[in-house]
Amino acid sequence: MAGIAKLTPLEGWIKQKIGLAELSLPALRAYQKRMLISTFVYVKERSPFYRHLYKDISSSAIQGPQDWEKLPLIRDKNVREQATRMLCVGQDKIQRIVTLDSSGTTGVPKRIFFSKKDQELTVDFFANGMTTMTQKGDKVLILLPCKRPGGVGDLLAKGLERFGALPLKYGAVDDCEKVVELLFEERPQVIVANPAQMLLVAYCYRQQVEKGAIPFNLQAILLSTDYVADSLKERLTEIFECPIHEHYGMTEMGLGGGVSCSGLHGYHLREADMYWEVVDQNGKALPVGEYGEIVFTTLTREAMPLIRYATGDKGRFLSEPCPCGSILPRLDKVQQRLDSPLDLPALTEIIFMFDGIVDFQGKLVGDELLLTLFCLEAGHQWTPRDIINALPCKTELVVQYGIPAHMYQLKKRQISLETSR
Repeated sequence: MAGIAKLTPLEGWIKQKIGLAELSLPALRAYQKRMLISTFVYVKERSPFYRHLYKDISSSAIQGPQDWEKLPLIRDKNVREQATRMLCVGQDKIQRIVTLDSSGTTGVPKRIFFSKKDQELTVDFFANGMTTMTQKGDKVLILLPCKRPGGVGDLLAKGLERFGALPLKYGAVDDCEKVVELLFEERPQVIVANPAQMLLVAYCYRQQVEKGAIPFNLQAILLSTDYVADSLKERLTEIFECPIHEHYGMTEMGLGGGVSCSGLHGYHLREADMYWEVVDQNGKALPVGEYGEIVFTTLTREAMPLIRYATGDKGRFLSEPCPCGSILPRLDKVQQRLDSPLDLPALTEIIFMFDGIVDFQGKLVGDELLLTLFCLEAGHQWTPRDIINALPCKTELVVQYGIPAHMYQLKKRQISLETSR
């Protein structure tokens, strides 16, 4: 796996999309400036929500990124309450609506609208981003939801087919033994999966190899939909002996945001389709290298453009050049949610250092963490006291064995907060 990193294919893709013979950072920024102005005019003309939001801001006042901070951030609450008023096209142009359950107190679900053109943008990104780790003729096992047309697995499969890869559309892991059986039968070159589900599959696979099954070589694994701990990646690398790539995306981005290159550090982003910022609590852009909230603006979205959408994710841009040699900026590994009651990534890193743990759930009560660890089987080399000693907070620990039912549900890991026990 060692060697010189290959240039991210996103650079050539972006160069072609914006019509340049040679891509440079100034040329990319000039393109984004034009698109920001065009997007501002587009939403103000077509969307009742944006027309009202920007009623005191004239188009002449927005001349590019230097003026973008004049625009207010929009958040999850705005999308939940104003989704239909954000639309810039008629309902006849809507091809897919994604409804996300509420995690707040209002109970109002969040709905994101996509036109056929919007979904094509995502397929195009997947088609080019996936060539980072796969090529024509490769089998790619998709362990993400695949059933619904226009869903992430369906769009990914279409992107793979576009350059001749062979998608194996399984869906989210619902039966670990069945998935491992499929692995040995099909022997794919690449797997795309949720991090915790992929770790569960890896431990089940290792069990079968220890029982005498003949191992096979994976070319790469791509992890998406949740925080990817470095300790989890190291465990997967140990078991499968292949590079572990990461994808950063959310439904609001159109499912795709950025992907790591062969340098495996940070994400190269969809710079032709989105403008990215890292901002402070007042919405002001932070210098490269400083942590803040990740904010994006869609530049090519037709149905429901999002302008300065605050993700709630903590991140930063990397200052050093990418090992792959690209001029594209890189977003560092996305950290915790800004509203998280404790440092969940740090907790995740520590827990997955211990072999055999497939997942965990926790509840913070005052200053004490009530933590449940899930292990596939007994026989590990660590004790609960080893983990308690490694954690940075007071912890009450329970260890359970077997596969918990929640692992067959694709929900982001989180720590709940209670004021009293």
